[in-house]
Amino acid sequence: MPKRVARMAWRNFRTPAVRYPADPRAVFVLAACVVAGVPLVFAGATPGTVEDKLHPAMVFVWGFLLVAGSATTLVGTFKLNPDGIILEQVGSVSVGAACMIYAGAMIATAGISAAVPALIVGMFGVACFWRWGQLQGLLHRAEEAAIEARDGDE
Repeated sequence: MPKRVARMAWRNFRTPAVRYPADPRAVFVLAACVVAGVPLVFAGATPGTVEDKLHPAMVFVWGFLLVAGSATTLVGTFKLNPDGIILEQVGSVSVGAACMIYAGAMIATAGISAAVPALIVGMFGVACFWRWGQLQGLLHRAEEAAIEARDGDE
């Protein structure tokens, strides 16, 4: 059973994405990530938070990845061309990395009591990396179609 589930998951990871219309859940969560990350980049950590227990450079990197990645993903989501797909991929990897950093920081600073929020944030990070794979499948399918069209014209 686990092998079958793993095979299904891998196939889904490489299944080309459907890009339009953009999923409103993703758009709103990404917009919230931009809003949440801006204070981290420009104001630093709030006392009593997980961020307060981290090195200031780590807080900045995390905030920057969150803001830049989310904004890049949003811009890419609404560009209806291959550049938009690539922008969405770059942003997704940045947001995924930011989520993994934060999930790890929650566990490292708050321990097991942070397991549920760390799981939620970490799974959003996994979803961002998953989206990268789906978009890679979409680019690959478009490339194959272009090659077939070119070969058909010859």
